[in-house]
Amino acid sequence: MDTSLAHRFRSAVNAFLFPDFFRLKLATAGMMPVRVYRELYWQTRALPNLDIIEVGAGSGTATIAMALAIRDAGRDARIISIEKCEGGSRLEHGDAATNLRLLETNLVHFGVRDGVLLYPHAITRDSGSEILKSVRTHEISALIHDADGRIDRDFALFWSILQPGGLIVVDDYENRATFRPVSPRFPDGGTKSVVTFKLLNQFIDWGLVKRNRVIGNTFFGYKPANADFGRFSAERCLDIVRQVESARDAHLKGRDGRRNEPLRESR
Repeated sequence: MDTSLAHRFRSAVNAFLFPDFFRLKLATAGMMPVRVYRELYWQTRALPNLDIIEVGAGSGTATIAMALAIRDAGRDARIISIEKCEGGSRLEHGDAATNLRLLETNLVHFGVRDGVLLYPHAITRDSGSEILKSVRTHEISALIHDADGRIDRDFALFWSILQPGGLIVVDDYENRATFRPVSPRFPDGGTKSVVTFKLLNQFIDWGLVKRNRVIGNTFFGYKPANADFGRFSAERCLDIVRQVESARDAHLKGRDGRRNEPLRESR
């Protein structure tokens, strides 16, 4: 089955099996599989009444799925959504102002704007304290990452307030690289998926994350009870990032045509 036919077949199946989530993805130009949005909805619906932090909202598809789940469960928890609205895939939709309007329009269209606090800026370690002040509950029930792959930054900022058993969702969990020159469209030079894969596996080895399931390349897990964040090493995380970036630079220098191949290491 050729790629285009397979895509049309999957779309037809998803439209039949999950019509609400298929329409959500279509209306908001969502980039993840329909099954991911469905899983996010049901996982969120089962969470306690605590705020959620989301790093990377894009056009808001996942944000809306979670906000609808909170509303349908009769809770008043809020999603704090961090989206810088520029660079990377957002360039396909326009500048920062255009992307912010698109995100807000989608939230309003699905009736969940009041349940989402938008932070339309890049996330940094320095801005983390400002974001933490926006959390109204004593803990958060979930930490969602669909951004630049630097989950080490997000863990360092938000781990302490994620409740034991809290939901952890990370997109682009795949040991496959498409290395390319660094550019505004590809600011990581194609390293994001591999960096995500290796960092998350390191967190699993440290006992900071337990895997539940992976749908496509979206990881669903949770924070184990009694996890010891003292095992976290920022320097080790930086080493992982540097190793992947070195592999990218060597690949681009060699131009050996092996793009889209998995890296040899499995972890």
